[in-house]
Amino acid sequence: MHSASYRTNAILTMAFSGLVALCVAVSLTEVFHRSSPEASLKLHHVHYFRPSLVNNDEAVLSFNMKSDLSSCFSWNTKQLFAYIKVVYETDKHVRNEVTVWDKVIKTTEDHKVVDEVFLSKYKLVDNGAGLRGRDVNVTLAWNVMPYIGALYYQEKTFTAKLPSDYLVDS
Repeated sequence: MHSASYRTNAILTMAFSGLVALCVAVSLTEVFHRSSPEASLKLHHVHYFRPSLVNNDEAVLSFNMKSDLSSCFSWNTKQLFAYIKVVYETDKHVRNEVTVWDKVIKTTEDHKVVDEVFLSKYKLVDNGAGLRGRDVNVTLAWNVMPYIGALYYQEKTFTAKLPSDYLVDS
């Protein structure tokens, strides 16, 4: 009565519909997950702060961080992308954001940092010479990447002040 291709099409359509329903159900469970991560971040030391060859300010910083991002993990979390950005304003540009450190956290064993001092991975470079004596916001931000569903973003911001004079390696 029905051909083999018709039966194959019906089976594959039903399997695909079931898979879509399962994916929607999994992504809806993430809506009810509430995280409350703890973080503390301080500017530990400015290792050098000088003008570059093209009159841009550049600095290498170190940070003191305590964090516990374990509450961001649920059964649907694939990984976290954590990063530190320095946010500030200058006369030339209203908003500047420079990422100075990042890390991909794939397991729940890597989610905790206990009072660690570390060097920034990337230089803080300002397009111009507007960093001296500047109040900046040092922000620890993280993107939660689930297996299925929408990504979401959280951050915690802390204040710091850059030196008013240039420094050479110290």
